[in-house]
This record gives sequence, structure tokens and C-alpha cells, in this order.
Amino acid sequence: MKTFNNFLVLSMLLCIVVAVTACSIEDGSDGMQGPSGTDGITGIDGVNGTDGINGTDGVNGKDGTDGINEQNGNANVRIFTYEFRDKSGTAITLEIPELTDTVLAYDVVLAYLKVNNVHYQVPNLMNPAGTTFFVRTFMQTGMLDLRFVKLADNSGYSLPRETFQQLKVVIIESTSITSGKIISTLDIMKKAGVNIENYKEVAAYFNLD
Repeated sequence: MKTFNNFLVLSMLLCIVVAVTACSIEDGSDGMQGPSGTDGITGIDGVNGTDGINGTDGVNGKDGTDGINEQNGNANVRIFTYEFRDKSGTAITLEIPELTDTVLAYDVVLAYLKVNNVHYQVPNLMNPAGTTFFVRTFMQTGMLDLRFVKLADNSGYSLPRETFQQLKVVIIESTSITSGKIISTLDIMKKAGVNIENYKEVAAYFNLD
């Protein structure tokens, strides 16, 4: 009888397990994805920083000094002075960058050699030390050549040192426009009675010295 009762209990438990297993609900399918949330509000830009203080201006540099050769004068005239005491020989060449192609083509270039505080225009015949010789001048871009030739036989003359003190080169703008006409500077000087062979008259006319 006891064995039967145990069997009956086990049978009832088995029936309960089977019933529970049969009644289990299967997992449902996944639901639809919900809509995306709205974007958040954009944050406010930060405040710009204040500008820095401007630096102080630098000190202006000093004006450069004039070149040792060029002197101030009329706006249309330039004068260059070269020491000549140590020059010697039958030919002397000076580098003058201001003798450009334009200057040589259009402007007036005058040269004067100084002897005993008197300026003589060259080319010219000269006799500063007892020998008469001719000073010839040749100009090319950037250079001025001086050559010395004896008058007696046209041979080269070797210029002694200390013969001349200085050489002055005057570059004058060649033309000006008056009443619509182009007038040569030399013509203007001649009409004004300026003797271009006399350096002092040229200097006074252009206010060079």
C-alpha cells in the first residue's frame, strides 16, 4: 500500500511538470525600433577674448649721409668731385656709375681739372709745369678716361703726381620743355651768358657751391 502511494505521488508530480512545460509561452518577436530622439540645442558660442595691446612704433633711423663725391645743387644737376693729387701716368680711368647710357645719350656732361685753385674745362690744352700737353677725355658707360698727349710730337705725356688737385664732373639734365618746345640746356645757358668753360660761372648758374 505504501509503495502504491509513492508511485501515485510521483505520477502526479510528473504530470504537473509536463503540464507546466507544455504551457510555457514562447519568446515573442522583437518589436519595431522607436523613432530617433531630437538633437539637443546647440550651445552658445563663447565670448571672444579681448585684443592685445598694440606695440609701440620703433624709433626712426637716422638719415644716411650724402656720398663723398656728390654735392647738393640744382634738382636737374649733379656734381661729383674726385681727388686727383695722386694720379699719374699717360692715361687715367675713373669709374663713374652715374654715366649711364641715358646720361651719355641725352644729358650734358662737363669735366673740369683743378690747377692752383683754378678749374679748367677738359678736353683742353694745358701747361701747368712747363710742358704743353693736351688732355683728351673719353666717356663710356660707367667710366671716364683721360689721356695726356704732348703738343710737340703727339706722343704720350706721363702726367706727374700733384699736377692736378681735383677733377669735377658735372651732369646736367639735357633738355627742358618750355611752351611745348624742347629746349637744349646748353642753349639756355648760352642765352643766359654762361661760359661753360668757366666752372665758377656754371656753378653759380646752377647754385652748385
